Amino acid sequence: MPRAEGDLVRARLAASDGDPAAAASFASAIRGLRELSTPYHLAHGLLDHAGHLSHLHDTEAAQEAIAEADDIAHNLRCQPLLDRVAEITPAKSSVPH
Repeated sequence: MPRAEGDLVRARLAASDGDPAAAASFASAIRGLRELSTPYHLAHGLLDHAGHLSHLHDTEAAQEAIAEADDIAHNLRCQPLLDRVAEITPAKSSVPH
């Protein structure tokens, strides 16, 4: 688990530095979290990745990561994760299109 968390930290740092390798770093970190970590930590990693994807304007991939994290948060009944999901989920427009 520490290795998976370390990979996630490196991905976050790469993203904050604008490193083009950040996408690959996040992909590797998420794989590691799936294999070596807990669902709780995976959900946080997915939300970090969603933030990076949103920054890159990859809304569809970001929403997929958020949805998976939301499912985990509901399964765990973990309010802090649910709160974090709510914070990063774009507000839905109430104006009909």
